[in-house]
Amino acid sequence: MPINTESHQAKAVGKNLRVSWKHCTEIGRWIKGDSLEKAVNKLEQVQEKNLAVPATKFDSDAGHVSGQGKGRYPQNAAEEVLKLLNLAEANAENEGLNTAALEVQKVVTNKGPKIRTPKRHRGQSIKSAHVKIVVGER
Repeated sequence: MPINTESHQAKAVGKNLRVSWKHCTEIGRWIKGDSLEKAVNKLEQVQEKNLAVPATKFDSDAGHVSGQGKGRYPQNAAEEVLKLLNLAEANAENEGLNTAALEVQKVVTNKGPKIRTPKRHRGQSIKSAHVKIVVGER
């Protein structure tokens, strides 16, 4: 399903990222509506384990984080989403948009294919995700 962008928007797409789509979904719900600068700061703090991503939809076995409630520190997913945010910012700059006034407008995550590794006992399956991010001027 293609995402149509308007003249004041830019997008970045990541396919077959080797991260959990559930973590990417939680991150997307958390950063949607934030300015690009704020979203990047949040994800950098997640990578340093200073700030937890709140578990809202997939919270069945999420542990309690002090002062926040249920949450996790999905470092790998945060790294991949951070790369996509930087790509979206570069795409916006290339289209002539004001990068200081960008906000995260849409984050769409889908399950990717399970990647099988050829090891003993029929191998293991590795998770993957497709992530699409749309940023636009406020």
